[in-house]
Amino acid sequence: MIEAAPHVAELARAIRDPGELLGRLVIACGELVHGYAEPPDSVARRSAHHRAWNAVRELDRGLLAAKIGRRAPAGIVAKAQRAVDRADVFVGALPGVVGAS
Repeated sequence: MIEAAPHVAELARAIRDPGELLGRLVIACGELVHGYAEPPDSVARRSAHHRAWNAVRELDRGLLAAKIGRRAPAGIVAKAQRAVDRADVFVGALPGVVGAS
């Protein structure tokens, strides 16, 4: 997640809307931290990590909107997309995330 921050920040500057994209990134990071603070295999950990994954998915939708709307140069969007895709795979692979409610 932290590796995605510079790329998401660059995109946020390019679209002149730092609050929305960076806010989603911060929420995802916070939920990950919250989950890791909980006992392993606990419902609280799985729930927090699932919320982090949802935040990453929302961030991904924001990137798609920037791409479709051509609100930033394609190279900047592509770098941010690759970084968010990596974060999506990482968070989605955590135990109980995909398919959790």
